[in-house]
Amino acid sequence: MRRSTVVILSLALLARLLVMILAITHNPHNWFYSRPIEMGLVANSLLHGLGYSSPFGGATGPTAIIAPGYPTVVAAIFLVFGSFTLASTVVLILLNILFSLLTIWLMMHLARILFDERTALLAGTFWALSLPLFWIPTIFWESSLSACAIPAILALALRCRRQPTRAIWVLHGACSALIALINPALLPSLLAILGWLAWQTRRQSRTAPLIGLLVLLTLYSPWPIRNAIRFHAFIPMRSTVGLEMFMGNHSGATGYVDANALPAFNKQEMASYISLGEIAYTHNKSVQAWQYIRSCPAVFLRLTAHRFFRFWSGTGNLESARVFEIHALFTTVFGFTGLFILYRNRRRALAALMVLPLLLFPLPYYITHAEIRYRLNIDPLMTILAAFAITQLAATWSRKRADEKALPSCSQR
Repeated sequence: MRRSTVVILSLALLARLLVMILAITHNPHNWFYSRPIEMGLVANSLLHGLGYSSPFGGATGPTAIIAPGYPTVVAAIFLVFGSFTLASTVVLILLNILFSLLTIWLMMHLARILFDERTALLAGTFWALSLPLFWIPTIFWESSLSACAIPAILALALRCRRQPTRAIWVLHGACSALIALINPALLPSLLAILGWLAWQTRRQSRTAPLIGLLVLLTLYSPWPIRNAIRFHAFIPMRSTVGLEMFMGNHSGATGYVDANALPAFNKQEMASYISLGEIAYTHNKSVQAWQYIRSCPAVFLRLTAHRFFRFWSGTGNLESARVFEIHALFTTVFGFTGLFILYRNRRRALAALMVLPLLLFPLPYYITHAEIRYRLNIDPLMTILAAFAITQLAATWSRKRADEKALPSCSQR
C-alpha cells in the first residue's frame, strides 16, 4: 500500500475514533439504537429465532420492510456482545468505521484506474477529512456499508472488462447479489452496470455475462422466495414502498420524511399495522399516496422538484447541519463537471458507466423523500468525479498561465 494512502487512512481513522468517543460520552444510554429502531428490533428477533420479524416492536410477525443483509450482521454482534448494549454499540460503530476506511481505499483504487494519482489523493483526502462524513459511522443503518458498494462494483466491472474470464464474471455476480441483499435500492444500478459490462465484452464472450447474471439471481433469489412463502405476495426487494410513498405524499406533505407516519412513533398507525398485517398495511398506504397524487398532481410535481433539489444539494433533512449542505453541493457541482469533462475527452464508455448509478439510484427518492444518508450511496463516485474535475481545471489553468508567461518573450523576439 502506498505511503500516501496509509497517511490518509490514518487521518480518517483518527477523526472517526474521536467522533465515536464524543458521541458515546455525550449521549444518553441507548441513543445509538433510537433511530432507526427497526434495524435493532429485526436483528433482536433474528437472534431469538423469530426470523426477520417485528420491526416496530412487540410480536407482529414476519417483515420485509428491511433487507436481510445488515440485520444479520447486527444479530451476529448482538449474539456476542449482547442486544442493545454499550459493547455492541462500540463494535457496530467500529465496524462502520472499518467500512468507511474501506470506502476511502476503494475510491482511491478506482480513481487510479480511471484517472491518475493526483485525483486519487484528492478524492481520498476529501472523503477522509470532510466534516459531515466523520459522523456517518454513528448512524445505526447500513449507510457506511452501502457507501462501499458503488466504487467496489465499478472497480470490479473495469477489471472484468480488461480480463472477462468466467471466474471474474462469477465474482461480479456474487458481489452484486451481496450488495443487493444489504441495500436493494442499489439493485437497478447493479443490473445496469452488469448490462454495460456485457456490452463492453460482447466480442470476447456471450455466455459469461449470462453466468454472472445467473449467479446474481441465484444468490439473491432466496429473499424474494422467502417473501413469497411468508406473505403470499411478490416482494422482490422490500415491502416498504407503499409506506415510503405515503410518508412523502399525503395531505400536508412537505416533501420531507414524516416520521410520525411510522407505526413505531404513532399508536394509531401501529394499531393499523397490527390489525391489517404488513402487506395489507403497506398496500393501503400505497393506495392513499397514489390517490393523493392523482388528486393533486401539481403539488406532487412541485414536491418532486423540491426533492430532486434536496437530494443533490444535501438539504433533504429538516435539521441537518450546514456542513452537510456544503459537502453535497461541492461534490454535486464539481462531480457533474468531472462527468462532462470525461465525456468531452471522448471517454464516453466510461462516462456512461458513471452515469448509470447517478441516473438510476436517486429515482425512488425523488418521489418519496431525500434524506442526506441516501445521497451517501453515490457520494464516493461524485467525489471521485469532483476530484477529477479539479485536477483537470487546475492543469488547464496552469497551462494557460504558462502560455501567458511565454507570450512576452515571443513578442520581444
